[in-house]
Amino acid sequence: MQIVSEKKKIILLMLFFVYILVVLNLTIFRFGFQYDDRQLNLMLFTKLISIYRNAGVSEFLRLFLGNIGWFFPFGFLLPVIMKKKSFFAVIVFGFIFSIIIETIQFFTRKGVAELDDVILNTLGVVIGYLSYKIVYRIKVYWESISMQKNSPR
Repeated sequence: MQIVSEKKKIILLMLFFVYILVVLNLTIFRFGFQYDDRQLNLMLFTKLISIYRNAGVSEFLRLFLGNIGWFFPFGFLLPVIMKKKSFFAVIVFGFIFSIIIETIQFFTRKGVAELDDVILNTLGVVIGYLSYKIVYRIKVYWESISMQKNSPR
C-alpha cells in the first residue's frame, strides 16, 4: 500500500530538498560568522552541561531540542520519498548527513564540530522515522476501515 500518490511524492521530494537547504543554511552557510580556529568537541555532553549550569535551562533546551528538532524532518520525510523504507537506511543517511555537516563546520570554521550534535541529530532522525511509522500505520488502519465500510456485504 502506497502512503502517498506520485504527485504528492514529488511535492514531498521538493519539500525535503528545501529542508536540506534550510539546515545547510543554519549550520554551514552562515555569512559573517567564522571562528578564528577550528573547533572540535569530542567530550560527550560536557558543553551542554556547562550551558545548562551557566546559561540556564532555556538555552540548554534550545540547543538540545534544536539538534533533535532540526533532524526530525529528515527521519520523517526520507522514508516517504524512498522506495525502500528501511529504518537502518534512514538512520544511516541521517547519521552521514550529520557527520558531513560537522566535518564541513570543522574545516570551514563555521561552527563547532561536536559529537553531541551527531548523536542528537541522529536521535532526531530516529524520532522522525518512528513518527513516520506511526502516521503510516494510522493511515493504513483508517483506509482499511474505509474499505470495509464501502465494500458490499
